[in-house]
Amino acid sequence: MGNDNTENKEGAPKKLVIFTRTEKWIYGILAVFALLWIISSPLIHIYGPYKGKVVDLETGAPIEGAAVFIEFSTVGIYSSSAYGGATETITDENGEFSIFWRPVLSLRPVAKWKPNGYVTIFKPGYGAYPGHADSKPLFIPNGSISEKKYVTINLPKLWSIEERKKNLRNISISGDVPERKYQKLSKLEEEENRFVWHRR
Repeated sequence: MGNDNTENKEGAPKKLVIFTRTEKWIYGILAVFALLWIISSPLIHIYGPYKGKVVDLETGAPIEGAAVFIEFSTVGIYSSSAYGGATETITDENGEFSIFWRPVLSLRPVAKWKPNGYVTIFKPGYGAYPGHADSKPLFIPNGSISEKKYVTINLPKLWSIEERKKNLRNISISGDVPERKYQKLSKLEEEENRFVWHRR
């Protein structure tokens, strides 16, 4: 490559060549890969913390051993939801639970995190939150609980076998969630199933 003032044999100035055709192809391919890497790079979001107490709706007594499960998801460009992460814990002897800051990661391209996690709270013999109509309070959006704020969830005691059978339909978990993520909740659900369907 010469400069602008260089002349060829005919006396006409030579054209300044910045990139050859091959170089243009190489840089074009690299640009495509860079763009793909940017749009498919990990999406990280931090949820929480979540703190609160689960109590009996009528008596206000703490409910020990209730599963508190939270699922996080992303929304794509066509508004389809996809699993992004999950966490769970069990209430202590005071009915209290605590889930600290929870970073979740997704490799889903061109998606954003839903602002709230979907919560399921369950203890055998009690109406599940948020599915049971008498569980209170119902946070907005439905199925969430407030972050960074201490909350109290009231679960109704269920007295009949029929009520408890119907309540099992209120335990809702997305099919995308890996089983290892809700083992505590699953164990309590199995316990309730055995009680209501196999009583002698």
